[in-house]
Amino acid sequence: MLNIFHYMSFYFLLLVTISPPFLTAQTKNYIAIIPTFHHRQEVPGTKSSIELNKLKFVIFVYENAVVVYSECDFLNKSENTIEQEFALPSKGHNSTGNNPEGRVSSGIRSTQLWVEGERVNPQIIKDGDEEWYTIHASLKPHESRKVKALFWAATSLADIDDHSVLDSTVITNGKRGFLIDIAHAEVWKNTIQSINITVLLKDGIFPSWDTFSAGPPIYNFKDSTLTWSMKFIRPSKDDNVLVRYESENNANTTTNTIEKLSTFIVKEVYDKLQYYVSQMEEL
Repeated sequence: MLNIFHYMSFYFLLLVTISPPFLTAQTKNYIAIIPTFHHRQEVPGTKSSIELNKLKFVIFVYENAVVVYSECDFLNKSENTIEQEFALPSKGHNSTGNNPEGRVSSGIRSTQLWVEGERVNPQIIKDGDEEWYTIHASLKPHESRKVKALFWAATSLADIDDHSVLDSTVITNGKRGFLIDIAHAEVWKNTIQSINITVLLKDGIFPSWDTFSAGPPIYNFKDSTLTWSMKFIRPSKDDNVLVRYESENNANTTTNTIEKLSTFIVKEVYDKLQYYVSQMEEL
């Protein structure tokens, strides 16, 4: 009996000793990650022959979500025709590689894609813990292609169950955040000539010292709109844009579940966002 007690004591001490590091390693910091188009099948240590010349984001920020329009101008710098896959990572995407303190994407949703103005249905690929939206385009030597995307992501930092049949899980008030992942664009050839980011704050969200932060702090702010303008960028983690804010009036909204939020965004916000972008282009 005494021997059994000793063995149990030893096992308990061993469990206590190894549990904290194990639990720490499994902890994930989920956030809404807004991705650039990736070269999903890149060979480590090499650069694509495709050059990303211009990158643009226009983002509407609501209490519980960001609604995103993105636009990329790609150019084939080689002397060969290239069949290129363009991929947007969704769930499982990690903005800092294998860094245990990295941020893992909570997933982009209702993704719509265009190549040269033509709507293209994406293929959804699951690769381990990651999920991707992918499309393909053919680029002749020195030919350019404009690739566009429209999608949204929930910004609550809390764990939200969006698989409930009744969609009864209410997104509570609290901390919100999203990360625009510029760093992964470094796989494309050369520097990016221009990166323009426009963030419009909706639902009465207003920057304040206590509840709002945005960086890098090189943005302009006017009429509830933040803008970043960067030239000749070799993408790195220092170029990622991180915005944090808080929701205080969420209980009173009609979009405080994932299903209600999705319906509102796809039926009402998508058209408004695209119209806003078209008006920007006419200026």
